Amino acid sequence: MKTIFKKGFAVVAAIATLVGCSGKGGSATTTSEDFNYIYQTDPVTFDYLTTQRRVDTQVLVNLVDGLVENDRYGKYVGALAEKIEHSDDYKTWTFHLRKGAKWYTSEQEEYAETKAQDFVAGLQHALDAKSGTAYLVEGLVKNVSEYEKGLVGFDKVGVKALDDYTVQYQLVKPATYFDSLASYSILYPVNQKFLESKGKGCKLGAYNANTCSFGKTDPSSILYNGAYFLSNFTTKSKIEYTKNPNYWDKDHVYINKVNLIYDDGQDSHSVINGFEKGNYVQAGISGTWDPNEQKSYKNKYAGKVTSGLPDTSTFNLTFNYNRRAYKYSNKTDEQKKNTQAAIRNVNFRKAFRAAFDRVSYTTQRTGSEDLAKQMIRNTVTKGDFVNVNKGTFAQSVASQLKDKNQIRGDFNDGNDAFYNPEMVQKYIEAAKKDGIKFPVTLDYVTQDVDLFNAFAASMKSSIEKASNKQILINVHSEKSQDKYLAVTYNVEDAKDNDWDISTATGWGPDYLDPKSYLNIYSPINGDMIKSLGINAQNTSFYKESDKAAANALKLHEYQALLDKAEAISTDLNKRFEAYAKAEAWLTDNAVEIPIDCSPIVYKVSKVKPFTAEYSDAGPSIDKYKHMVVQKEIVTTEEYNKAKEEWLKKRSGK
Repeated sequence: MKTIFKKGFAVVAAIATLVGCSGKGGSATTTSEDFNYIYQTDPVTFDYLTTQRRVDTQVLVNLVDGLVENDRYGKYVGALAEKIEHSDDYKTWTFHLRKGAKWYTSEQEEYAETKAQDFVAGLQHALDAKSGTAYLVEGLVKNVSEYEKGLVGFDKVGVKALDDYTVQYQLVKPATYFDSLASYSILYPVNQKFLESKGKGCKLGAYNANTCSFGKTDPSSILYNGAYFLSNFTTKSKIEYTKNPNYWDKDHVYINKVNLIYDDGQDSHSVINGFEKGNYVQAGISGTWDPNEQKSYKNKYAGKVTSGLPDTSTFNLTFNYNRRAYKYSNKTDEQKKNTQAAIRNVNFRKAFRAAFDRVSYTTQRTGSEDLAKQMIRNTVTKGDFVNVNKGTFAQSVASQLKDKNQIRGDFNDGNDAFYNPEMVQKYIEAAKKDGIKFPVTLDYVTQDVDLFNAFAASMKSSIEKASNKQILINVHSEKSQDKYLAVTYNVEDAKDNDWDISTATGWGPDYLDPKSYLNIYSPINGDMIKSLGINAQNTSFYKESDKAAANALKLHEYQALLDKAEAISTDLNKRFEAYAKAEAWLTDNAVEIPIDCSPIVYKVSKVKPFTAEYSDAGPSIDKYKHMVVQKEIVTTEEYNKAKEEWLKKRSGK
């Protein structure tokens, strides 16, 4: 779906787990209070067609509608598309648009009707501007890659406006999941006239970022056809939305105003204090507080404390396989060389993984070991994202592992299958035989806020204790969020990753197929391979050192497994089994370490349970559409009853 930044507060990244969704439920008579809360990271761009960051899309999906969205149970339904058709071979997808869905300026003035040609223009602009999500359509939509290489004109690309209200996509191979992919913003529309009015560089076919102001972080830089207008964005201050009174589905938009206030995370009590003053609609009980204080708040709100459900995102720890920046380091040249050799050694990585107590790490956020366990991931792909051979995806991965000793117990989500202090020294001895000199020192850059510091302390403690201080972690705590993000989450060129290990990023799937998770580490076009310190081959940043690092990691073997899985298009069980084999390769080689999903925390909330859109893949989960905020705090009984009914209906029982 998107690159996700690891948030500093327990609830900010967990709105999705606070609620489910109501789809087309509710009515015009449903009323809601305003949604008042916090945000922690400024959006970087308003160009919804090019961004891959969740900090951007979680704003933009409320402003612009695409073809498809989700109902309350995660089913993909039409947004601007009233009807969806596909050919028998799943290679031609036709979307029939609803009439009367209008574009408006930021001043709420009607501009034009949203038509099929807008979706054609949208994809062309995305490709011209080298969208961060182009990988979703490369090698899938006909001639996309050829257009990017300048081999064909855009008229040869597989998207056509058959008439004003019919847009059709031609694929080069079957894609049973294309309707779910159509919920993602790279397939959103843009009005060509408005786009090209934003500067010479915005002209389709002649994009120049220096002379194109479309999507700059100003409300007037885009048009709106979605549920809300962005009425105010002030950097590190506030984000405000106002309901679009002319929205095509306005009867299902119940919140009139959304007001988000910037919080830098320095005060772990600011949200609960704001909640108690009536400023915010929800607040988490932070795991960083003293246990007695946590207990005190739970007692204070007895009968009104709820938690949530695991979502499909995965946050992980990544290794920097090609470190080139050393501002955050005090290592000697010899130590730098040895650390890089260690990181590229599979036995060292397995030693680190076996020493990492992920439950303890996650408990720093939740304050509850039980909740922390619910969040644990053992695979990049959510363990039960799809079924394989009548079992879970995680079970198929476990059955295909070459090294059975690297895991213990259940490999499904919810169990830390890697933490095994007894195995740490065995892996260290194996690494020594490979020429690695111990102790090895790793630089870990974090942000100087209570939660992130608690994460760092927990990791450092478990790793150094289990390794008998053969693996050491130097924690560099950066006070400036901007500087922290500049060397982690916001990195464009992998050379700017200034760390040996990082937990700054995560991933959520774009569509309902394991490929959406696993392709992120493709050495050719993987969206998240830069989080491994390696630039993808299809980027302008790619250098010989990136090739050398990818070869040292043997990523060509991984790519071959991805290619084999992708070649299986209609037998979904075999396809998913093949992708499970690719995931097993990641596990066998400890390329990265999955940690957890979005936070599940104890909280108090006035958001009516299961009244916002729900999505297993795609951006709909960040919409305020359908959500209802009530006057009183949700009781534990109300939440549990709503959850039981939602789970029952979602499972079809």
